[in-house]
Amino acid sequence: MRSRGLRWALIPGILIMMLFMYGNQKASWQSSLLGTLPDDTNPYHQAYQDSQQPNEQQLLLWFKISDQKADELQQHLLGEMLPKLANGSPAISPNRQLSLEPLLAFYRQNSGRYATNSDLNRLQTHPAEIVEAAQRRLQQPSPILTDIVRDPLLLSQNFIEQLPDLLPGFHYEAPLHLRNNDQRREFILVLSSGADMLSQSQSQEVVERIEEELKAVADAFPEVQIARSGLVFHASAAATQAKYEMALFGGLSIFFVVLMLIWVFRSIQQLLFTFATLCASSFVGLTALLITFDEPHVLTLVFATTLVGLCIDYVFHASIASSHGPKSWRNILPALWLGGLTTIFGYILLILLPLPLLQQLGVFMASALLTVLVLVVVMIPRMSKLKPPAPVWKKIHDCVEQGYRRLQHPLSPFVLVAIAFSAAGLTLYHYESNDSVRQLASSPPELLAQEQHLRQVTGVYFDADVLLITAPDQVQLLARYAEIAGLLPEWRQQGLLNRWQSLFDYVQPASQQQRALQAQRQLWNEPAGQAYLDWLGLDTVPQAGPLPAPETHPLFGMFVYALPVQVQPDGYLGVIRLAGVQQYEMWERELTKHPHVELFNPLQEASTALGKYRGKLEEWLLVLLMISWLVLILRLRPQCSWFQRALLSTQVIAVVVTALSLTLFIAMQTQALNVFHWVGAILVLVLGLDYGIFCASKAERGHVLQGISLSALTTATAFGALSFSSTPAIAAFGHVVLWGVLFSALLAPCISQPEIHRINNVGA
Repeated sequence: MRSRGLRWALIPGILIMMLFMYGNQKASWQSSLLGTLPDDTNPYHQAYQDSQQPNEQQLLLWFKISDQKADELQQHLLGEMLPKLANGSPAISPNRQLSLEPLLAFYRQNSGRYATNSDLNRLQTHPAEIVEAAQRRLQQPSPILTDIVRDPLLLSQNFIEQLPDLLPGFHYEAPLHLRNNDQRREFILVLSSGADMLSQSQSQEVVERIEEELKAVADAFPEVQIARSGLVFHASAAATQAKYEMALFGGLSIFFVVLMLIWVFRSIQQLLFTFATLCASSFVGLTALLITFDEPHVLTLVFATTLVGLCIDYVFHASIASSHGPKSWRNILPALWLGGLTTIFGYILLILLPLPLLQQLGVFMASALLTVLVLVVVMIPRMSKLKPPAPVWKKIHDCVEQGYRRLQHPLSPFVLVAIAFSAAGLTLYHYESNDSVRQLASSPPELLAQEQHLRQVTGVYFDADVLLITAPDQVQLLARYAEIAGLLPEWRQQGLLNRWQSLFDYVQPASQQQRALQAQRQLWNEPAGQAYLDWLGLDTVPQAGPLPAPETHPLFGMFVYALPVQVQPDGYLGVIRLAGVQQYEMWERELTKHPHVELFNPLQEASTALGKYRGKLEEWLLVLLMISWLVLILRLRPQCSWFQRALLSTQVIAVVVTALSLTLFIAMQTQALNVFHWVGAILVLVLGLDYGIFCASKAERGHVLQGISLSALTTATAFGALSFSSTPAIAAFGHVVLWGVLFSALLAPCISQPEIHRINNVGA
């Protein structure tokens, strides 16, 4: 029989192992907290987000050193650091998008076509001024960047000189940007990599290679100042922090569980079974997660440490009941199934919420808890005689049971319900939420300080606000884009924004290029123009070729993107980056005149999405409470009357509502509620239901209290530690679970059973 049972155990074990290996091979772990947010359903928003991948792959390194050591540092960067980074995999190389050579080549090829607005107006009204200015410039020693034959008036030269600096204040010496500042020299190195910066493994690999080279720089030049900027550094820091906290808090949970098991059960057999159950359920949950999702998030594993609390809950109750004989086991078994299945059903409902993190948590926990329940129900009765809990532990809970029994009164159920209504009303009255994704920032303070420093030094960064312009083809897009670009100065005067960056800061519409060429041709046909050409020694001015295609400009790809075919065939999306956006109501009024233009902020959009999913999670908890109430009426103590079952079920729900309400009220004293507070409320709800079901069952109340105490102590210890996490999302989760579990454990024994009422009446 044992060999047959072993074969039946090996078959699913081998199958799960194969599924785990397959899922682990195809999975790509994510670490960015923004990766926990739902995808934006707006196709234009999605297209914009997808188009920003090159920007996400970009990173900046800043160095500052004295002039005496500057040349040595420059040689080190160019001769040692960059070649090593480029030779690795994935390659890390200078970003060519900010290189000046392609820009100068473009304007040199199209000399004479581009002119500033002031030059064009003077050329049309006072051409002699333009001629005199060009003569003075040609007599100076400063370099000429354009083709003098095609552009005798140096119109394109002036246009180039007034272009917005890609890195204000720095001059470009490929591949470095340099600036002298108080006898010190600054270097900026703009790098890019083909690695996926939201991938945990790839981002950490890139960061490790860069940090290794930066350490070599710091060792060779002790006085150098170094700063970093880029999504890759934040993604790597988030992944490292999440893994550290997962190991720390999981380790604390396991350590405390070991101590409690040794003290309470004094049994190696019980200890081994508990850990075998925990390992098996975790492995099954992880396998289900890897099979179901191609990009699981490391934060799911942090939240999945809740399995420790839930797993230990069922193991403790089953072990204590089984150690007191078959009758006690039979009494606890219905409560085990009812509590376990309602919890599993609650986590399955999470899969229906379109929030990736909650879907992943639902899959992991539902499959893992089902494994726990099956192992406990199947294996506990087949284990050799289990030792009952330590006498001291039993004696403590006998006293606690007597204390709760003295509190019982025929009106106790109604008092519990009244307390629940009062606590819920208090929480709703003071309810405050904040769904800003900025609350999710978890990068180390020193990294955030470096990021802020580089923003001040370079001036290259813009806010998250952008204008999105759409059109069915490129011609219409450029026309709409030019119209909006022309309105930006006016909007700045109205105080709607401080600055911007657009395609038409670097190129001009075809109509304006034609005006510049026509004004020049008219001048060459006049005596003043002929005299100037003679002064230059030019017989004729070459005829301009065809207008350059806009997409040939080196920066075109930074501002205009082809829409995916599934969004709009042949469609295009234009982007204007903004800074200092204000008066959003006025923006809304202005943009109603331009139906194909939208002011979009990805962070604001993500915050709105978080608010929606927080609301959905609140609805989910309410629905689960209602469903649980109905299920408990049907399945809890079926031998009792309908009224008694309804009264018991109402008490269980009242305990859960009170615990949740008081917990959320306490949480609001430190910060407004966000979706991760409600993720913690999930565990409070399912544990509160379990505690209530066990206390309302016909199981021995003293045995139940021992299991609840063990479960609450281990869970509160583990998640109390989470409240000290540096990641706000994890800290919010831990804070809610800590107080919620304690309130649930304290309130659940207040549930009155029909037998208790009869005993009290007889005693009277």
